[in-house]
Amino acid sequence: MSEATQRWTIGDVRVTSVVEAQTDGIPPAFFFPEADEAAVSTQDWLAPHYADLDAGTIGMRVQAFVLEVGDRIVVVDPCVGNAKHRELPYWHDQHWPFMDRFRAAGFDPAAVDLVVHTHLHVDHVGWDTHLADGRWVPTFTAARHVYVGEEVDFQAADPGDEAGWIRDDSITPIFAAGLADVVEADADLGPALRLCPTPGHTPGHASLWVESAGATALLTGDTIHHPVQCALPDLAFVSDHDPAQARATRGDLLAKAAADDAVVFGAHSPTEPGGRLTAAAGAWHFVPVPGAA
Repeated sequence: MSEATQRWTIGDVRVTSVVEAQTDGIPPAFFFPEADEAAVSTQDWLAPHYADLDAGTIGMRVQAFVLEVGDRIVVVDPCVGNAKHRELPYWHDQHWPFMDRFRAAGFDPAAVDLVVHTHLHVDHVGWDTHLADGRWVPTFTAARHVYVGEEVDFQAADPGDEAGWIRDDSITPIFAAGLADVVEADADLGPALRLCPTPGHTPGHASLWVESAGATALLTGDTIHHPVQCALPDLAFVSDHDPAQARATRGDLLAKAAADDAVVFGAHSPTEPGGRLTAAAGAWHFVPVPGAA
């Protein structure tokens, strides 16, 4: 294992974070327009893993989670990817060692059984494909790729340039290869895995519950972008499609996760992305459950 991977055990399921990139020192208003440095600095529990309290800045991570469920290997939200044409400079035409880290963690792309997408934004679909001889081809060649139908329709209707690039380089090649399965947002994905609808960030967004041997985990996707939203669940993310719905969904999901004593994994939570929720001031704090390096 490297410093770019961490592991947890949830019942009989092993969860591994494989990091594409982490950025610290971000002004909170960059991602949360209603927040400022004071909103972060007053949450002393965010230190040291999630924020610099003196500066009032936060860290954010792009990572995929790999689940070992019995004899199945499941990849959730495979990041941005390399050599992709993207609007954001820090995601455009990158060359991250993500796949080296993936293999160093003991995983073979050809052995992946299932790829799950909480939604179809640029930073959740990228490694589905890679360039080979000038063509975008599937990375996980034996895997079924799960897409929520409402999310596919929403993405297909987006007229933006970047949405088109995502379709061309990361989604259409999977469908063309016959590797795509379109499901409902509450689909049963087999032993231990169950989607649940969590709309707001996008209309078809779904989160993933893991239930195994009496233990529970929740992979939130972008229902939660940073642990500060546990204490301030009304904070809207800059690209939420329906901020009011996202707030309501986030509050309900956090309450459910706390009641179930779930280990919560945020797609963009930095440094220690797994944690449990404790009640605090009418909301919650995110208490890290350290992953094994």
